[in-house]
Amino acid sequence: MKRQLATAGTVIVLLASTVGMAPPVKDPDGCGQTDRGWLCMTSPAGGHRPGVYKASYARHRGAEITVTLGYQIRMKRTGDIAESKWLGTKKTRNGYAAFTKRLPMGDDACIRAKMKHRGKSYISKYLDC
Repeated sequence: MKRQLATAGTVIVLLASTVGMAPPVKDPDGCGQTDRGWLCMTSPAGGHRPGVYKASYARHRGAEITVTLGYQIRMKRTGDIAESKWLGTKKTRNGYAAFTKRLPMGDDACIRAKMKHRGKSYISKYLDC
């Protein structure tokens, strides 16, 4: 019995140590974590090209909420925010809300999503920047 408990204890210690060694999860390109979900900027055209861009919020826990979504465009050369607009306000449905817009992106521009909820602001990482 003592041998079984010692073996079980060793297995638990080994499993716990491997969990602590797991690499940190990296945010996907154009995304950032919020308190309860992901805020992302995506585009089938990829960054730096004209096309339809989507600012989206995917909530992974909690009730449906109303969010305001938008975007910011930064010029790589100067670092200045060239454009920052709100696309609209929407209540999540099944934990998801999104807005799309066709934008004339140039080679020098980077874009990210922004969100407001109950007076708190969030931003994603820049897409392809």
